[in-house]
Order: sequence, then C-alpha cells, then structure tokens
Amino acid sequence: MAPTRQTICCLETKGLSYTEQTMETPVQTNFKAPAISTAPISQLALGSLLLMLFLAAIETTILSTAMPKILLSLGSPELYPWAFAAFLIASTIATPFYGKFADAVGIRKCMFVAAALFLGGAALCGSAQTMPQLVAFRAIQGLGASGLMGLTMIAFGVLFTPEERGAKQSLVSLVWGISSLLGPLIGGLIVTYSSWRWIFWFNVPLGLLACAVFYAKFPHQARSERSFQMDWVGSLLLFSGLLLFMLNFSINHPIVWVGYPVSALLLAAFAWQQRSSSSPLIPLKHFQRPTFAVSVLLGFGASVTMFTALTYVPLYLQEVRHFSPTQAGFVLTPMMIAWPLMSTAAGLLMNRLRFRKLVVVGATLMALGFLCWALPDPGHPLWLIGLYSGKLGGGMGAIASVTIVAAQVSVPTHEVGAASGSINLFRNIGSTLGVNALGALQVRVMQQSNLPTSLQLVFQILLVISVVCVLVAVAMPALSPAQAARQAHS
Repeated sequence: MAPTRQTICCLETKGLSYTEQTMETPVQTNFKAPAISTAPISQLALGSLLLMLFLAAIETTILSTAMPKILLSLGSPELYPWAFAAFLIASTIATPFYGKFADAVGIRKCMFVAAALFLGGAALCGSAQTMPQLVAFRAIQGLGASGLMGLTMIAFGVLFTPEERGAKQSLVSLVWGISSLLGPLIGGLIVTYSSWRWIFWFNVPLGLLACAVFYAKFPHQARSERSFQMDWVGSLLLFSGLLLFMLNFSINHPIVWVGYPVSALLLAAFAWQQRSSSSPLIPLKHFQRPTFAVSVLLGFGASVTMFTALTYVPLYLQEVRHFSPTQAGFVLTPMMIAWPLMSTAAGLLMNRLRFRKLVVVGATLMALGFLCWALPDPGHPLWLIGLYSGKLGGGMGAIASVTIVAAQVSVPTHEVGAASGSINLFRNIGSTLGVNALGALQVRVMQQSNLPTSLQLVFQILLVISVVCVLVAVAMPALSPAQAARQAHS
C-alpha cells in the first residue's frame, strides 16, 4: 500500500504547547481525521476568547443609542453614518488576512496584534476631540475587532475535534446574541449616567484582563515547518477591491457608480490571480468542495436577510404600524433570543442530525418568518408578529452555527484559518450588500409611491432570498462533522 502523509495534532497539557507532527502511515479505509488530543482545554482559555469576542461584538451595536450624545459633544452631524461605516469597512477588509496569518504564524500572535489594535483604537475613540478623529479611530478599532471575532472562530476550530466543534462553536453564537441584546442597552445606560467616552474606555481593562488570561492559558503553537509566503499581488488586489466596494456603499454620491465596475474588475482580477498563486489568501479549491461552497452561500444569504431585517423591521413597526419604540423592541427581542438558542441547539444536534437537516430547517424558518412582512398586512397582533420574529431569528441562528462548522471541517486542518476567513468575509459582504443595496431600492420606491409599499417590496425580496436559501440548503451534503473531516483528509 502506498504511504500517505497524515498530520496528527496533539495538545500537551504540561507546557501548554500545541504541536503538529507528520508521520508516514498506510492508507486505510477506517482513516480518522486529524484531531486535537482529548486532553481538556482550560476553561479560562475559553473564557478569555469569549470575553474578547464579546467586547468586539458589542461594539457593533453599542453606539446605536449613544450617537446623539456624541454628536452634541463633537459636532459634525454629517459624519454620523461614518462612525458605523468606518468600523464595518475596516473589519470586513481585514477578515481574510487574519485567516491567512493564523494558518501561517499561529493564533496566539495574531490575537495579540488584533487585541492591541482593538484596545488601542478604543482608547483613542474615548479620547477623540472631533468627529473626524472618532471616525479614524473607529477604523483602527474595526481592524482589531475583525481579528478578535474571526480568530475566536478559528481557535474553536483548531482546539476541538469535529465531533465537539458543533457544541463549542454554538458558544460563539450565544455570545453574539447576548452582545446584540445588551449593546444598545449598555450604550444607553452609559450615556445616561456617565460620559459617552466610557462606551469605549470600558473595553480597555476588560480587554487587558482577557489578554492576560489568554497569554497564560491558551496553548502554544509550534512553528509550522511550511515556509510562509505572502501573496502581495493578491493582497493588494483584494484590499483595493474590497475597500472600493465598501466605500461605494457608504458614500451617497452619483460619482460612486463609477467605482462599482472598478471594484468588480479588481476583485475579478484577484480571483483570477488566486488560481495560480502558490500561497492564496482565499484558496479557490475549497469552493470545489460541496460542503464548503454551500456553507459560504448560505452564510452570505443569511447575512443579507438578517441585517436587512434588523434595519427595516423596526422602521416598519414604528412608521407603518405605529407601534411605540418599546413595542418595536418587544418584537425584536424574540428574534435576538431565538438566534443564540437555536444556534446552541443546532450545535448540540449536529452530530446526530447532520448538516443538511439543520440548514434546511433553518432556511425554512427564515422563509416562514418573512411571511409576516412580505404579504399584505392584515393587522397582525403584536404577539403574533413576535412569533414570526422568533422564527426568523431561530432560522438564522441554526444556519450561522452549522455553516461555520461545516466550512471548517470540510478543509484540511492547516487551512482552517483560510476557510474561516473566507466564510466570514462573505458574511460581512452579505450584510453590507443587503442593507445598502436594498436600502437604495427602498428609498427610490418610496419616492415614487410611499413608505409601506417600499418596505413591503424589501421584505418580499428577502422572502425570495430565503426561499433560495432553502433550495441551496437542500444541496448541503448529509454529513456529520466527523464524516466531512474524513473526506477533507482522504
């Protein structure tokens, strides 16, 4: 029998070192995918990862209730949207680079770089004296937040076996759900009882504590024997294409329409260049794997629907149905609660039910959730709208949990970072594309007709996207995480 090279990952509890060894083994039909040793991982190490993830995730929503006070202090109200856009653009652009470097130099080093950028940016934001300064410092914070969020998912993919990964990755979605609920509340409390600057400064002591625990408890990684080569041409094309693409959606001026074909050309050149690159940032070969390709498509579609719904459902409830802000919050609460709960349930059931059933259920729930808003409004009571909202959140939670695990286990162990970076990049692009493209359509239709008609059109498009997600979900291979990992290493 011809020998094959099998990578065996082992975690040493003494010395906390994570090593990769290669050995020659014969090909066998009962091949087992590479896995971390069964030695227990420090709960403090996991806690430090989740705390850093929480700090980064909450910064995406905490400003929503605080910006009016910040504008009173700093002025320049025309820069209001850029306080959010700068963070989002920077975090999106940095996503694939963290995945690449995590595979090459290890998670620990990348995490400290990300934490330094995030905490440094937070301290600078809290010290900003003008809105242009705040916008610039939010971009620095976004560069770090991208790493804290993406590297946490990568770390969970490296530390745990495929069988354990579903349950553990559900913790990531749980933290995301909690941060989404608490962000606006904490932001409102801070500006009510203290200075708005503490919205940023509170990150520093908590972040330093998380970094200290992470440094002491997170396993060390041995230096990879593979020589690291940076694809500078591909990096420049991807950076330029993504930056221009994101700026196109953030600048409301007719001249930006020229930027769309230019950004498309740059990204197409990047994709073409990746085919021949010896060290690609986004390995296109992964898309030849059905499990990975379906996961990316579902992640993209779910992000379009999720973030667009979070943007326009409150507007519909308050301006069309004339509910109070408190009542609108009541409707959104089931969505934000169902998301982490369903994500956790999907993670726990992943080994038993496998990928296909879970994503089909999730996409179906999304489609059912949009029926409430896409069809002509019969005047549903508040509790029934909340029930539809819960279906929407539950469906998205299931898809979010399953797709990240499916993407990670469908590639070889040493490419988990690149796979995670790819799916996170498409999720970020989906959220930006959905909110901005459908937002532009909504404004145009509203100018020609009225607000209710324009919002119903947006929801009808989201319903169609959800139905397409159901069809895509059916194409997901009916594999468990362990089966997908075996295929990736065969």
